[in-house]
Amino acid sequence: MRLRYSLQAKITFMFITAIIAVLLIGVGAYIKSLRESAFEFYHLAVSMAVSEDSRDEANDSFNVEKFTNEGFLLITEKLQKTEILKIYDTLLADKKKGGKNRNRYKDMGKIYIGENGLDFGIILYNDDAYLVLNQSNSERIIFQIQYNISKHYTLFLVFGTIVFLICLLYVAIIRSIRPLKTLRFKIKDFADGNDEINAQIKGNDEIAKVANEFDAAVKKIRAFRQARQLFLRNIMHEFKTPIMQGKLSVEMLDESVYKKSLEKVFIRQENLLNKFINIEKLGTGELILDIHSYNLRDIVDCSLDIIGEQASCVSVKIEDKKVQADFDMLSTAIKNLLDNALLYGLDKKASIEAKDGEIIISNVGKPLEFSIEEYKKPFFLQGKKQKESRGLGFGLFISLNIFELHGISVKYEHRNGESIFTLKL
Repeated sequence: MRLRYSLQAKITFMFITAIIAVLLIGVGAYIKSLRESAFEFYHLAVSMAVSEDSRDEANDSFNVEKFTNEGFLLITEKLQKTEILKIYDTLLADKKKGGKNRNRYKDMGKIYIGENGLDFGIILYNDDAYLVLNQSNSERIIFQIQYNISKHYTLFLVFGTIVFLICLLYVAIIRSIRPLKTLRFKIKDFADGNDEINAQIKGNDEIAKVANEFDAAVKKIRAFRQARQLFLRNIMHEFKTPIMQGKLSVEMLDESVYKKSLEKVFIRQENLLNKFINIEKLGTGELILDIHSYNLRDIVDCSLDIIGEQASCVSVKIEDKKVQADFDMLSTAIKNLLDNALLYGLDKKASIEAKDGEIIISNVGKPLEFSIEEYKKPFFLQGKKQKESRGLGFGLFISLNIFELHGISVKYEHRNGESIFTLKL
């Protein structure tokens, strides 16, 4: 089974997609939260800088303590202060010139000048925001604008929990469907004829229930199969015993037409019994071929020997050719076709020819009443077969299935008053 077609692969892909989607939403929410938090502190910084409550009235300067109490972080590192003030001075100079380069410096921050002449600004440096307060005594105070860290931690917790729950759900689903693989192999073993399997699965989910129902069905089928096999053994024994006794009794009779007639009757009964055995094995898939290399001529000669006296009515043209086949089964299959050709032929004759990897069996007669595929099904007439029906009975069913087991394709056509079966070896 290719991975892209497996249920586990599809579920994995679905959950990976869900996790990626949640992570993307989380990143988007985090960025939005950062912006909102920065926006909040930006306005807080501006509102405090312009507010009289944040200034010391005595010397008309900014009250550093109030900014510190609101969460602004005082910057004391000289190099960092130097770089921030360079940006501040550049923006302040542009501000005093009327903001001629405002668009050029818009990503660097913004400068404000209060009514009292005290200037301050928001400076962006190394992906952080800083509040610069220019005191009346030319001292410059720099604060880093802090974000609402607890709000971000909440986001991490929420989306981390969602991803964790999705992973738990994925593991739970994969563990639930894992028995499907075992169940598939059990079903395959059962289909191959092994009914000694145990497909029970512990659990109460749907997969476990299906597996346990399948296991119960296997046990019932095993019981039915064992009962059928016992019945067939008994019935075959009961049929074969009188046939064998009859054949022995016939051997004690003097040679006569009556003796030959009885011999034909018992041979016919034995052939019918073997035919029903093969039908039963074909129907249950228990017919196993013993493949070896044989001469095609020998197989056809065996078929003609089984036919007996009527073999003289068969025209034979066979070239020497080696074939891989079960000798007895293929002989029986060809014999059944020849039997039908003789039985339903208008002139009670048939012909068999083998050349170029094909066997052609033909007779002069009416065409088949049904398509060739229908004759591969046993009892396809469902007991409604009438005397005038052109169904050829179980012989053709056995032959077609034996050919199929050998990998021999069968083609039927009715041409110029002849029924023609072509077997492609």
